Amino acid sequence: MRGTSRPLGPYAVLWRLAVTAAVVTTVCLGTWVGDDDWWPFAPMSQYAFSVRNDGVINSLTMDALTVDGEVVRVPLSKEMIGIERAEIEGQAPRIIAHPELLQDIAVLHARRLPHQPAYVVIYLRNTSTQIGTGATTIYTLATWQVRAPLQPKPSGLPGGAQ
Repeated sequence: MRGTSRPLGPYAVLWRLAVTAAVVTTVCLGTWVGDDDWWPFAPMSQYAFSVRNDGVINSLTMDALTVDGEVVRVPLSKEMIGIERAEIEGQAPRIIAHPELLQDIAVLHARRLPHQPAYVVIYLRNTSTQIGTGATTIYTLATWQVRAPLQPKPSGLPGGAQ
C-alpha cells in the first residue's frame, strides 16, 4: 500500500525555512567570529586543515615538576584532573599571556589526585614534529611556579578553579 502525500501548508513551509535559516546563520557566525564557547556552532577549523608531506605537526602538552623532583606529564582528561586537553589548547593564548592560570591546574590536581605528589612548577609546552624526518622539538610556552604546592589556592582569575 502506498502512502499519500499532500503539499505542505504555508505555515509548515515558513517554519522549516526559519529553522533552516537560523541553523545556517549560527553555523556561519560560529565559523567567522565564534570561539570554543559557541559549541556546537564553534569553528571547525581544528578539523579543516591538511599537513604537507614535509610539514610540521604541533601538539600542546603540559608537564609538571613534582615535590619529589620528578618531571611528569599532567594527565589532561576529565577523568583525571577534570580538564581536557582540548580545553587547554583552546585557552593556550590566554595561558601564555597569564601563566598564573597554571596555578589552577595545581589546584585541580591536588583536589582530584591527592595521593600523587604535588606540583611545584607547571610547564605548557608545544611539541613540533617534522613529518618527513620525525625530528621533534619541544618549546616551553609558559612556566608557573606553584604557590603553596602542598595546599595550592586558586589563581583568582576569571575562568580559573573555584
